[in-house]
Amino acid sequence: MEVTHPDATSVCVRRRFNATPERMWRAFTVPADMSSWMWGGSAMNCSAESDLRVGGRYSVYTDSQATAEGWPSDRIGRLGVYVEIVPERRLVYTLHWDAPVGYNQRGHVVTDELFLVTFAPGGEGTTVEIEHLGIPASSGANVEHGRGLADEFGYLARLVEV
Repeated sequence: MEVTHPDATSVCVRRRFNATPERMWRAFTVPADMSSWMWGGSAMNCSAESDLRVGGRYSVYTDSQATAEGWPSDRIGRLGVYVEIVPERRLVYTLHWDAPVGYNQRGHVVTDELFLVTFAPGGEGTTVEIEHLGIPASSGANVEHGRGLADEFGYLARLVEV
């Protein structure tokens, strides 16, 4: 697995999985699969929804013990809108945090972030690359988001490499 930080507003994670592009696509777009790996090791009682069409919405929520002062719930999530869909090749969607990630707390207004996911077949597997863009530069969160994505990729491997 390769994790890079092109600048303070982004992180890129790349890994080859022993699974077909079709299987990897389902992991990113089918709610039952999404809820089994997104949020990684912090997932508890995870649920997901997906309206897979340009302009359609998705969400992935989990219970959390890590609520922050002033955060209204112990159920946290990430949600957004699908921007581009090229089955088994490319998936682009916005990311809005309904979770205390530090830079969206205490009345701060932040813009939605963006995920660019590519699926590249090769041999008997697929290389998946996620580019997470639009992280507030002043937050320093791109490194933490990289750790989170690396953790999630471990759970993703357990799902697809059976």
